[in-house]
Amino acid sequence: MALSNADAGTLYLVEDDALKFVILKNTSLKMAMGGTSGNEITFYPVKLHHTDGSENRSNVVSYSALTGKKVNIADAYKTEGFDFSGTKAFDEKTKYHSKSFLTIPLQNKDGKLIGVLQLINALDKTTGEIIAFEDNDVLEALILLATAALDGYIREAALRQEIAKLKIEIDESRRAKQVAEITESKFFQDLRDKAKEMRERKEQKEGK
Repeated sequence: MALSNADAGTLYLVEDDALKFVILKNTSLKMAMGGTSGNEITFYPVKLHHTDGSENRSNVVSYSALTGKKVNIADAYKTEGFDFSGTKAFDEKTKYHSKSFLTIPLQNKDGKLIGVLQLINALDKTTGEIIAFEDNDVLEALILLATAALDGYIREAALRQEIAKLKIEIDESRRAKQVAEITESKFFQDLRDKAKEMRERKEQKEGK
């Protein structure tokens, strides 16, 4: 975020028709969640579609993901067309003031949408006042960094799933081998023979 001079920002991952919070940081509030912070993100994912199947275009983050467009908002409290009720509730609770927003869809090298980067409150380097975000070369560099970070996160998550799957397969194979070793042992064979003998004796007695 230092590249863009943003005070806050969020990185979202596209997952199960929603945008999942991956990294959230707010410098003024000294808030850091997700990523390497070690703090769990407690916010719910942003749905891309409503329950009736219609697109969720009222949220600026989902709108950016659905349309593939960057959205630059100078003042969220004065803009129309997007629902910032969640942002306003957050501001009221934390005494923060979310004003300028820059929301950017992120695509991998194959052109597939993988997430969204949202920057909040660009700060004037001289006065520290909140200003609108500028679309420049620095921003393009930040987009590349965010895309690389998210792509790395996706690859790492996929690797963890493969490792977990492999562990399950190994455990199941080991369990099957252990069961086979037990059932094929002389001790187990003797037990089975004795059980069979006892069952036959019982049947003979009942037959008399």
